[in-house]
Amino acid sequence: MAVSPLVMVLGMITVLRRPAHWAAVAGAVLAALLTWWLPDFALPDDALTDGAGGAGLLVLNAAAVMLPGVYLSQVLTRRGVHRSLQEWVRGLPLPGPAKIALVVAGIAPTVEALTGFGVSLLVTVPVLLALAPPATALRQAMLGMNIMPWGTLGLATVIGAALAGTDAAVLGTATAVTSCLVFPLVTAWAALLARPQRRLRAAIAAVLAGGSLSLGLLGLNLAGVVQPAGVLAGLLTTAIGLVVCAVRRTEPGGRLLPPRAVLQAYGLVLGGIALTRAATAAGVPPLELHAGNASFALLSSPCLPLLAAALLLDRGRPHAPDARAALARVGRPLLALTGFVVLGRLMADSGMIEQLGAAVATAPPLVIALAAPALGMLSGFLTGSNVGGNALMMPLQEQLAPSGLDVWFAALQNSAAGHAVFTSLPMIMLVLAVASDRAKGAGVAEHALLRFGLRVAVAVYAALAVTAVALVA
Repeated sequence: MAVSPLVMVLGMITVLRRPAHWAAVAGAVLAALLTWWLPDFALPDDALTDGAGGAGLLVLNAAAVMLPGVYLSQVLTRRGVHRSLQEWVRGLPLPGPAKIALVVAGIAPTVEALTGFGVSLLVTVPVLLALAPPATALRQAMLGMNIMPWGTLGLATVIGAALAGTDAAVLGTATAVTSCLVFPLVTAWAALLARPQRRLRAAIAAVLAGGSLSLGLLGLNLAGVVQPAGVLAGLLTTAIGLVVCAVRRTEPGGRLLPPRAVLQAYGLVLGGIALTRAATAAGVPPLELHAGNASFALLSSPCLPLLAAALLLDRGRPHAPDARAALARVGRPLLALTGFVVLGRLMADSGMIEQLGAAVATAPPLVIALAAPALGMLSGFLTGSNVGGNALMMPLQEQLAPSGLDVWFAALQNSAAGHAVFTSLPMIMLVLAVASDRAKGAGVAEHALLRFGLRVAVAVYAALAVTAVALVA
C-alpha cells in the first residue's frame, strides 16, 4: 500500500502515456486517500500546516527561477543570441569529434545551466545536425542534457538541499563527486557516435573534455559557488577547448571568441548573481521567508539577475508576448512539480516512506548501495525533471542512508535523477520537436531514441553504482 502511489505514477507515464503533471496529481490524490482511509498512514496534527508551508516555499523557489529563466530564453531567441551562438559553434576551427565533445561538455552545459527546460537543444540540435546524420545528431543532443543537477542555475541542487535539510554547497560538492564519472562517459559516447577514424584519440579528447567539466564543477562547489556552477564550469571547459584550438589550429578559418551578443547576455546574468552575492555579504537583508523545513530568500535566488538581464537586453521595456510565452511554457512543469512535492510530503509525513525504508533497510549494505542510484534514476525518468525527482524520492533516500552517509545518499539521488532526465519521454519529444522535419525525413522515431537513452542509462547507473558501493564500503 505504501508503494502504490509510486506504482500509479509509473503506470500512468509508461503505460497510459499520460503527461507528468497528471501523473503527479493522481499520485498525490491516491496518497491523500490512503492517509484518510488507513490509520497506519495518518498525518500528525501539525503536518498539514508545516507541510503545506514548506511545499509552498519549495514551489516558490522553483517558480522564481523558472519564470524569469524562460522569459530570458524567449528574449535571447527573439534577439538572435541563440542563432549567433549556433553560427559561432558551427564555424569553430576544430575537427568533427572534437567539436562534438566541446558541444556536449561545454556549450550545452553552459546554455542549459543558464536557462534550463531543454533550451540548450535550440542551440545544440542545429549545430549537431550540421556535423552528423540526424539519427546520430539527435542522440548526441540527448547526451548533452546531463548537466541537470546544475541546470536552471542549480535549481535541483538547491531544492534537494532544502529537502535533505543540508547546505546547498555541501550537497553540491557531494553531487560533483557522485557525478564525476558520468560527464567523461557521456562525452566520450557522443564523440564515438560520430564513428571517427581515430577512435582512441577521439575518445581520449572527449574524456578530457568531460573530465574538465567534472573538475570545474567540483572546484566551484567546494568554493561555495553552487547556482552558477554549471554555467562557469561549462564556460571553463569551452575556454580550455578554445585554447587548445588556438595552439594547434587543426582546421582553417573560424573565429575563436564568441559573438559579442552572447558574451553580453551571459555576462549580464553572471554579473547580476555576483552583485546580489556581494550585497548579502555586505549585510543587505536577504528578504527571507520560512515555513516548515523550507525557506526562500529573494537575494539568494537567481530570480532578480535573470529578470534584470532580460530587461537590460530590451532596454528596460518588458515584452508582453515573451512574458505570455514564458507563462505558457512554465505552467505544466510547475503543476507537475507541485504535484510531486505534495506527493513526497504526504508520503514522508504519513509514514509511507518510513515503511518503504524499513522494508529495504534490512537488506545488506551492498544491496542498499546498488538500490539508491536505481531509485534516483527511476524518479528522474518518471518525472522528466531533476527537481521533481528529488521532491519525489529524496525522503526515501534519507531513510535508506546508512549512518553518517545522509548527504552522500542525497547526492546520489540528486545525480541519478538529473542524469536520467535525458531518457524521459518529455525530453525525447522536445528533441524531436526541435529537429522537426529533419527527424521525420530520416525516420528517427521516439521509440528508437528511448531505446538509446535506456542503453546509456545502464552505463550511467554503473558509474553511479561504483561510487555508491565505494561510499558504503
